Amino acid sequence: MNVASRFHVFLTSCLAVFMVLSCENPNIKTEIGRENQLETEQNAQINLEGIALMYKYKCAICHGENGVSVMKNAPNLVTTEYNMEERVAIIMYGKGTMPPQKDVLDMPTIRGLAMYIDSLK
Repeated sequence: MNVASRFHVFLTSCLAVFMVLSCENPNIKTEIGRENQLETEQNAQINLEGIALMYKYKCAICHGENGVSVMKNAPNLVTTEYNMEERVAIIMYGKGTMPPQKDVLDMPTIRGLAMYIDSLK
């Protein structure tokens, strides 16, 4: 067997080993996925516990503690008909006189506020 043939066998063997090792065990992936999902849900619950307080300090100044507007240009959150994604977008990017919060709040907090606002109805 010449050097070129040995190199070809070696390269083919390496490729075969790489392919076998890159295959994922679906049971392991499922277990890891479940663990990550549970961790995410627990973090979301912890984060949602402070959302009412965050609303009180960030939003109630204009929108009132119960979502009923206290300022002329701030919408009444109890009567608005926005869906969840529209609420998230407004909180992130602002609208009218409301400043954008995307650089101030993280995404879980923004989503939590959108859910909290929805609960005010």
